[in-house]
Amino acid sequence: MNTSAGRLGVVSLVLFLGCLLSSCGGNDAGPELGGSNAEPSTEETSPEGGASEPEQPGRDGDETEDPEPSPTPVPASSDGPAQNWPEPEIPAEIYEETEEGALAALEYWFEAITYLQLTGDFEPAAAVSAPDCEMCDDTIAQFYDLYEVESGWYVAAGATAQEELVSGITEDGHASILFALVEGGYTWADPVF
Repeated sequence: MNTSAGRLGVVSLVLFLGCLLSSCGGNDAGPELGGSNAEPSTEETSPEGGASEPEQPGRDGDETEDPEPSPTPVPASSDGPAQNWPEPEIPAEIYEETEEGALAALEYWFEAITYLQLTGDFEPAAAVSAPDCEMCDDTIAQFYDLYEVESGWYVAAGATAQEELVSGITEDGHASILFALVEGGYTWADPVF
């Protein structure tokens, strides 16, 4: 196991909001999980051979169904990687070409990187990273290798940006943000064979 104490560093990061906006938006959100929402056709039949009746809301006394509770997230530990960790949600503000939008994008980027570190799922981080961001590509590759190649995992307190300063937003939507990076302690965990 490799460990490191938390550290404070001043980092300059250029977020390309134009790339963020184009890669996060769009109408093609992919398939919905959990099955189809399509109504049954009128040609479907019941087991007795007759036409089935469309379901009516409120039948059998239940006016509303409670959604099933989400599984409890389990943080990563020396025993194993994080489980049931919630995927970060993209805030609507990142689509605004404003200081608030730039800061929301920075915060979401850190949430996506923390999610990558804890779960090995690189898709949210890749979706919000600019195509020419070498640091982003290197970070994604590092955790892909840890989880997929080495069958290891990462235990972390996460990183946060503090003292954020947006130094400007260009006409094409790119923003430069200076901030202090505060990292929590972390551990690389390798499985015991």
